[in-house]
Amino acid sequence: MTRIAVLGAGQIGKAVYKILSDSTYRSGIDAFVIDSSNENILKLEHGLHFVMDLVTSSVEELAEHLKEQKVTHVINALPFFLNEKVAIAAKKAGCSYIDFTEDDKMADKVQEIFKDSDLNCAVKCGLAPGFVNYIGYSLLDDFDVIDTLMVSVGALPRVVSFDQSHPEWSYNLSWSVDGLVNEYIRPCRVRKNGIETEIQALNNIVTVIIDGFEYEAANTSGGVGSLVRDLKHVPNVHYMTIRYPGHYKYIRSVVHETHGNFDQMKEIFLNKFPFTNDDVIIVYSYALGKDKMGNFIRRSYSNKFYGVDGLSGIQATTAGSGVAILELMLAGKANGIINHTDVSLAEFADTESFRKYYKTSR
Repeated sequence: MTRIAVLGAGQIGKAVYKILSDSTYRSGIDAFVIDSSNENILKLEHGLHFVMDLVTSSVEELAEHLKEQKVTHVINALPFFLNEKVAIAAKKAGCSYIDFTEDDKMADKVQEIFKDSDLNCAVKCGLAPGFVNYIGYSLLDDFDVIDTLMVSVGALPRVVSFDQSHPEWSYNLSWSVDGLVNEYIRPCRVRKNGIETEIQALNNIVTVIIDGFEYEAANTSGGVGSLVRDLKHVPNVHYMTIRYPGHYKYIRSVVHETHGNFDQMKEIFLNKFPFTNDDVIIVYSYALGKDKMGNFIRRSYSNKFYGVDGLSGIQATTAGSGVAILELMLAGKANGIINHTDVSLAEFADTESFRKYYKTSR
């Protein structure tokens, strides 16, 4: 029996549990949720779940609970600052590990924890980082000499109205506000002219037009995943987040006003951005280089994804991506310390989770 502990019953944790519960072919899989909030646990529709304060509990207490429940895999949907504790506990309990973090330094710490074990460890397994990185790696196949790879994603309200004097109205919350703040204030890993470096978030805003619709994109932290580190033969690699026009002018003003203070920005966003489940996920990536004939070519990928089966778009794609990695682990197609370049887009797209939860129409 594969027994999975889903840590966290927030937007993504709930979605992971729903996907695992709704899948009909996984007869050998059992899953339950651990969360600090009894209220969150009571909202889960069925199953036996556990309330545990994951902030104050020790590593030993969590590890012992995982052992008692005979857990084989941990899917961690908690805020990034808890990932190190969870990873250590998972390793102590002999559990393979999956998370959705966007925090580069935390992801490095987690991989280091599992480095000398026989367990599987996959970090940054959501939409971005995650799915968009598998896309980026797949775009390189047609090139003999590659110059540039850019990957980008935006989780946007599907319907919104705003004017130039109120660009803050162009955005709604649909995922973790902690993650949102983090991507705007943390440094961005990039490869520039062959050198791996870090640049300040929001320092480069460009216009993006997809199928005649105008968006804007800026460098943000976390979404590039392991591509910068792994693609040493690509001189220029970077990640951007897509928004509606005007959004980043407002965000820059908030960063300036708060001096990038995490707690202050979080409070502002919670009061300025309403929450919505009616979202659309914009995915756009491109690569530039030369083919074997010496021709200068461009290859790109773009798509829109929507909510499905009672889940919002960001829930379906993020949680669906994590469960797809679990499927690949269980099938023996993803082993050890799993980086984004280790995941075949074709195999990822062949999972049940991708087929069911990445929907391109409403």
